[in-house]
Amino acid sequence: MKLRRAIIGIVTGVFLLLGSVAQAQILPKFGIKAGANYSTFNNTNDVEYKPGFVGGIYSSIKVPASPLTIQPEVLYAQYGAGIENSDAWFRVNYLQIPVLLKFGFNTPGVQPNVYFGPYMGINLNSEVKNESGSINLDDQAEGTDFGIAVGAGLDVRKFNIGLRYTAGLKDVANDNFNDEAKNGAFALTLGVDF
Repeated sequence: MKLRRAIIGIVTGVFLLLGSVAQAQILPKFGIKAGANYSTFNNTNDVEYKPGFVGGIYSSIKVPASPLTIQPEVLYAQYGAGIENSDAWFRVNYLQIPVLLKFGFNTPGVQPNVYFGPYMGINLNSEVKNESGSINLDDQAEGTDFGIAVGAGLDVRKFNIGLRYTAGLKDVANDNFNDEAKNGAFALTLGVDF
């Protein structure tokens, strides 16, 4: 029930924001992005970084008469960690919804930017895998994740590149598993505006 309320609240907030922007006669840009995650579990021993995929859609809403842009995103993000000295790894797949505040530097041609903001992740699937198979961990994993994203990027006409770090503020595992592991990931993405 809490997850449902959180999703409804985020969607309502994004629509209200888009409605207020439309009244100000500023049209948002939309685009797609994809790239690679390099993730681990913070606050945990015996794990190492693991590569994964991240990709989805975004909207860029320029704040009038300022260098600021609000950028909500909806992403599919593979998080997890490798287990040291073994061929096994954890994988947690999220529907991730960041809402970023982007500060752009007004330069001709290439426009650098920095950004930060909160994100919410909805757990789609959790498992531990090795070369011989996988074990479902949905009962041991939390249904949601919350955290902060910080990063920097470059916008070149309709194209953009970004490097970000996301730090989870909520434990990945639930109380039944009794672990304080939190998500942490670097992501490199390429995007294009429609």
